[in-house]
Amino acid sequence: MRLLTVGDSFTWGQELDDNTSAWPYLLSARLEYTLDNQAKPGSGNLRMVRYAIEHIDNYDMIIIAWTHFARNEFADDCGFFDIWPGFNSKYFKDIIPHRVELIEYFNKHHNDDYMYRQYLINIILLQKYLMLNNKRYLMLDAFGNHQYSGRNSEKNKDLLEQIDSTYFVGWPDKSMMEWTWGTEMGVGGHFLEEGHVKVAEKLFYQMENLSWVN
Repeated sequence: MRLLTVGDSFTWGQELDDNTSAWPYLLSARLEYTLDNQAKPGSGNLRMVRYAIEHIDNYDMIIIAWTHFARNEFADDCGFFDIWPGFNSKYFKDIIPHRVELIEYFNKHHNDDYMYRQYLINIILLQKYLMLNNKRYLMLDAFGNHQYSGRNSEKNKDLLEQIDSTYFVGWPDKSMMEWTWGTEMGVGGHFLEEGHVKVAEKLFYQMENLSWVN
């Protein structure tokens, strides 16, 4: 079985001494699956959707570890890149100068309500796409999305009701950060080895409940 995982730094294994100790590697080893971990620190959700759709035929199972709803992927003639509100280009030595204008505009004029609804739409569309292509999948959140103040507002009810929680581990109010609470954290706020074990266990338990594990 071939497993694809996509996500941000929490799925990549940021701050671990060896990022092959991250939860995708622990889970795939327990399942005896072949892993392709396409997580990327700073990744936006659109990148995850794009990669999963473009490469869907290469995998038997896909796990989407959504990042914060406000992270977005953009593209220009130099390639793809991700930014989010508060992104400061001064901290990135390899930033392409002409992108600074977009970064500054996005920081000043972004709309959280719109971006949150786009996150929900991405979940719904990708769930439907994976189902239509007969792919086993799980989804989970890295951090923060369930804490958004507008999450349960009446204007989002139309989308929230369409999400299939059977395949979204922790929905609607748990993420990796809740599962790893109390474990050791790195200076950058990423959970370390014990936390990755907990995330892998949570996903394995869900797969057992779905009778995907022999």
